[in-house]
Amino acid sequence: MKSQRKILIDSRWAGNTGIGRLYQEVIKYTPSVVSCEYVGSKMGLGNLLTPLMLSEEIKKSNADIFYSPSFMPPAFSKTPFIFTVHDLMHLFYYSKLHKIYYEQVIARLAPKAKKIITVSHYSKKQLVELLHIPKELIKVIYNGVDNHFLQNEEEFKSERPYFLYVGNRRKNKNIPAMLSAFAKARIPNEFMFFLSGNTNPELEVLIASLGIQKRVRFLGFIEEEDLPKLYKGAHATLFVSLMEGFGLPIIESMASGTPVLTSNTSSLPEIAGGAALCVDPSDVSAIALGIEKMVNDEIFYVECTLKGLERAQYFSWEKTASETWDTILN
Repeated sequence: MKSQRKILIDSRWAGNTGIGRLYQEVIKYTPSVVSCEYVGSKMGLGNLLTPLMLSEEIKKSNADIFYSPSFMPPAFSKTPFIFTVHDLMHLFYYSKLHKIYYEQVIARLAPKAKKIITVSHYSKKQLVELLHIPKELIKVIYNGVDNHFLQNEEEFKSERPYFLYVGNRRKNKNIPAMLSAFAKARIPNEFMFFLSGNTNPELEVLIASLGIQKRVRFLGFIEEEDLPKLYKGAHATLFVSLMEGFGLPIIESMASGTPVLTSNTSSLPEIAGGAALCVDPSDVSAIALGIEKMVNDEIFYVECTLKGLERAQYFSWEKTASETWDTILN
């Protein structure tokens, strides 16, 4: 009989975010040989004192290993620790303080880790090249896709065909370029562009200047159980980001049987695996041509659907959790 392994986990990441989803799935598939203990502090996730707080939490615990599903390592620890760096977006699209944190805190503490997990080979390459973290310390574990995307047969009811974007409003998401390309694309005016979340004044000005006010709809917050229907009902998903560490909407859309137009940069071609249409995210005309192809090329559209369904089978949260626990325990 295997002895119990006590793991201290930074549970502050539980929540309705991409990192929160990873956390939930890892906990869901906790092996029987593991006894979980959780960080007691309620310190905010963005607090720069987190590494010191984690060090104190580890010192108070008698855990065998500390695990964090995101980018906050302890400042010092006699206990082996493992943490996940999902991407290096903070070096490019956040504040100077975020950049300093990555370069001066993560880069200095990471080599002390037992292992660092990241979600794509693209992100691993960035960690090695930009933060100079030894490549042998880094383990790539892809995110998963929930079975309810593959199993769902219900479509969101819309009177008009629509393209779909799921994600936040950060600069790397490239939403102005996608809106501009949608307006430029030579497709029937009946096509709509649905976006998760809410609009903002800058986007409203752009949409008005493009003359597509009646063709764009913001859906607000989308409940997890409603996502499969939205993907399934869409003509195609637009996820033409400037940079991503992974790009979960790609595989969620593919699993729903909906083709994807995405970027030919960062991790996105890697995750798409040849099953999506990849274009230059900095070229509005290229994005527009991609949108046109999704509407006008029926043979390509069907091929993209079939390849996407096949590609989505490669990803599962159970596989993600299993590889994560193997990394933590071995």
